[in-house]
Amino acid sequence: MGKEKKENDKKVKLSREKLLKELSNLSKEIEEDGLLFLIKQANVLLYNQGVRAVNKKVSSQKVQQEKKPHKEEKPNYEVEIVEKSGGEHFYIVIGGARVFFTRDEMRSLVKICHAAEDEIVAARRLYNWFTRERKDLLIDGQISAGTHPSLKSIYRKLISTYKVKG
Repeated sequence: MGKEKKENDKKVKLSREKLLKELSNLSKEIEEDGLLFLIKQANVLLYNQGVRAVNKKVSSQKVQQEKKPHKEEKPNYEVEIVEKSGGEHFYIVIGGARVFFTRDEMRSLVKICHAAEDEIVAARRLYNWFTRERKDLLIDGQISAGTHPSLKSIYRKLISTYKVKG
């Protein structure tokens, strides 16, 4: 197979030399305007050749990237609870959204969490409460079920930070 490639390369080289010789002979008979036109066309051909080379390189890089296993980024379901004005109001930061809560609403959430046996039950109860009282948190946090990990994160934050007040 190596011998065939060498023969092909030799034929291509001979063909190229033949073409260049023919072009050189023809150029001697072409007027100045015609030569300018040929130069412009040659520049267009060279530009297109470069574009094809770049596209081929980009295409091969895409194929290489597709072959590599993708590292899937795990979504971040952690939430943050921010207390403002000495406990007068709070923000639950979830999915990049800041959702405002009053002190009374926060007390209700804390009671729900402390009354639950575990985070699974608490998450389901929080989901039901948010569905009735504050659907905006579910929408902004993109929470569509009582099993969503962000609800468990809310439970853990509330349990570890706040106690039930009488």
